[in-house]
Amino acid sequence: MGRVRNFDRDAVLESAVDVFWERGYDGAGMQEICRVTGLNPGSVYAAFGDKHGLFIEALKSYMASMSRETIARLNSNPSGRAGIADYYAALIEAMLDGKRRWGCLVTNSIVEFAMNDPQISEAFQLHLARLETALSGAIERAKQAGELSRDVDAAEAAVFLVCTTQGLNVLAKTRPSRRTLEAITRHAFTAVGFKA
Repeated sequence: MGRVRNFDRDAVLESAVDVFWERGYDGAGMQEICRVTGLNPGSVYAAFGDKHGLFIEALKSYMASMSRETIARLNSNPSGRAGIADYYAALIEAMLDGKRRWGCLVTNSIVEFAMNDPQISEAFQLHLARLETALSGAIERAKQAGELSRDVDAAEAAVFLVCTTQGLNVLAKTRPSRRTLEAITRHAFTAVGFKA
């Protein structure tokens, strides 16, 4: 095994995230990984064990970053409805003009691995649970503010919105129009019980 040279682990993981996100696990060759991270193969193996080890760490880094951003966005507005609307507006913008046009690394990974990798499955479940919790909190705030009927089950509505988000993540790879993405989120809001 090669000796691990000094490097910025966070920067390496950020670069690895982009390669795996854009190309998928199988499509990301070691040569490309080394080129974008600036590491030689020996350093990758010494630091992360192998390509799979690097992928798992990159995936966890991505999920931590996405969870922080999502929770902050959903919680930054006192209005639960506005927090959820802001979350979906930012998601749509990223799907049209940002890296989300590649979909979501977590969603892509689940599709690619078809739940055959326990480490990825466990990380995926944790990521979804965080999103559900954040959405459920925003829905509860909306209920308390009279933006949504108190009869709405926040946990069930949050699961529905998570499913909507995952569907959008898959759809993003087909380069949908803004109109399509906004129509989907508008109908999701109506299905949850928000008035137009």
